[in-house]
Amino acid sequence: MMKNLKYGIMAVAAIAVCLGPDQTGLSTALAQEAPVVKPVAKDAARLPAVRLVVKPRLEIVARLGAPAGQMAGQTYRQIQLATLLGLPGQRKNWRPQQRFTRRELLDLSLSALRRGQTAVPPVYLNRFPANLAGLRSAKLRKDLFIKTVLPLVLRANHEVRMERQRMLLLIARAEDTNGNTGGDDGLTLSELAFLDHLAVQYEVSGPDLAELQQRVDVIPASLALAQGAEESGWGTSRFARLGNAVFGQRTFRKGAGLVPLRREQGQRHEVKSFNSLYTSVRAYVWNLNTHFAYEKFRAKRAAFRDGGQPLDSYALTRTLERYSERGPKYIKTIQVIMRANRLHDFDDVELLPETGRRQPS
Repeated sequence: MMKNLKYGIMAVAAIAVCLGPDQTGLSTALAQEAPVVKPVAKDAARLPAVRLVVKPRLEIVARLGAPAGQMAGQTYRQIQLATLLGLPGQRKNWRPQQRFTRRELLDLSLSALRRGQTAVPPVYLNRFPANLAGLRSAKLRKDLFIKTVLPLVLRANHEVRMERQRMLLLIARAEDTNGNTGGDDGLTLSELAFLDHLAVQYEVSGPDLAELQQRVDVIPASLALAQGAEESGWGTSRFARLGNAVFGQRTFRKGAGLVPLRREQGQRHEVKSFNSLYTSVRAYVWNLNTHFAYEKFRAKRAAFRDGGQPLDSYALTRTLERYSERGPKYIKTIQVIMRANRLHDFDDVELLPETGRRQPS
């Protein structure tokens, strides 16, 4: 028992991560430091008990699924965790197997994809193609942008979907265990560690699994494509070409991005740069899933889930008035891009399977 406990504690310390405070970048919306997110617990009565203690050095203690009669006298072992100054997934470097090539991606028929006659090759470009900005045809530029960004969005959503499915399974098991009088011991230490990891990664403090469920969810592909197209000029902007910045997220750390040429005097924000297009997409997904400015977005998405309805990306755009200083005009622009380019056609597309794909380190 003690040996298992030792290994379980090591697992908790090994997988938990801490996000740097300057990584909560916004788009052209907010030129101010983002405050610390402190979600308010909801529906706590129906959720299994969790104790998460989040401090500046991140000491996390968890206990989930224990029968109420056993809680008295229990002590919690505090674990000091390492601090990683990076976004979730920033170290991931997705490489396709050799049977899928860059040429197969660029030759993909979007018409066939819209009709459901094919799927997306799992090819993840690190940068936009060099000839993108020079293409004279607007249709060709848009098609190349979609072929470049769509696989990255699908990959990021796949990661989040896997996290969400496991999270929901564990929460359901814990709830069943709490109502079980047959002596079930509940979740394992590694399963508790996984929930701890999600809570840290998605910046949920306190025993608020309802908030965690709202945050660990996917972004509709059509919404991501429309916002990326607007923020990057369909991949042709200086920020996209030089900094892999697809979504115009801001940073206030000097040197972490590109200075806008028309930045007003006295302002100090930059447009955050990324080492690859994938890290830009992953940061965008994390931003919508964690930042206080997008609480309405997450609540609306959760309402679709609770009602058993598919995510309506067009309706979700109405909750993003704080993504840009343009407010309602920005929302209207995103909606026009989605409709004019029929981006809803890509909400249900899938990646082709990667047999034997190496997992990210």
